[in-house]
Amino acid sequence: MPGTAPGPATRTAAPAALDAYGRGHADPQAEKVALDHLSRVHGARELHAVVLALILPADSSPALQRWQGETTGHAQAAWLLQQVRSLTPRTRLPCYEQLLIRVARLAPTQQLSLLRATRRVMNASGKARPLDRLHWLAMRHQLDAPAPAVLASRSRGIDELAPADLQAIAAYTAFLSRLVPLDEAENSVAGPDWYASALASMPSVDGPALTRQVPDSDALVHALRCLQALSWMQRPVLLRGWLSAAQQHSRPGRLGDSAADALRLSATLLDSPLPPPLAAHFSEMIWSRP
Repeated sequence: MPGTAPGPATRTAAPAALDAYGRGHADPQAEKVALDHLSRVHGARELHAVVLALILPADSSPALQRWQGETTGHAQAAWLLQQVRSLTPRTRLPCYEQLLIRVARLAPTQQLSLLRATRRVMNASGKARPLDRLHWLAMRHQLDAPAPAVLASRSRGIDELAPADLQAIAAYTAFLSRLVPLDEAENSVAGPDWYASALASMPSVDGPALTRQVPDSDALVHALRCLQALSWMQRPVLLRGWLSAAQQHSRPGRLGDSAADALRLSATLLDSPLPPPLAAHFSEMIWSRP
């Protein structure tokens, strides 16, 4: 990988980085250097290793072992993981999105290989996390590149929703309630309260009448497809409602990283712009084509 080959000292440091993920404080200079290296990743094997590293949970040994299995034979894999683990939560998801743009340029067989490897890493502990499902759906969304016709408008305003649309909103919001608003510092989630507030903020949605029922995988995909078929005016209203309710139930000025990731991934899935307060949570980057 031109311009990113590590020297001997870097190779020596890599194994320690595998054990240190999730501990200590972010180093702004290390992150800057890591982003510079990651911005040059473009080969199929490098993209495979880095994208999988970006979705690794911080505390899952099975997932790490699965990642190591998926990258066996790649001499720079451990060093690339070290670069990923120098990133803060504010840059990890933007980096993931930029690299998926490059994955979309790979051959279909290479994309399929990454999709299958992603599922294996996500399920290494026996069950995928809710955030894993959103990462997976966002990856599929980016690689499938749905045509505009699939996202055809069915009505003009959020107050003109059909019953099926309301049920889809309730189902997807119930899924998000497992992540939003999540306070990592206190390891707590105010899901049911957030769910009620989010639905109450949306015109024509009778929150009390829509019982919170977290959907299974098939129901989640069905709900998402319904939301993707809403108009370009309706989808941003959903994002603003979810974010507003999250801010109400979070500590002042502190939207949790997992909650922010879940909402940003949802914006990607709905092809909707980020509300400014949500965009401010992240450090944006635009990488040129290699």
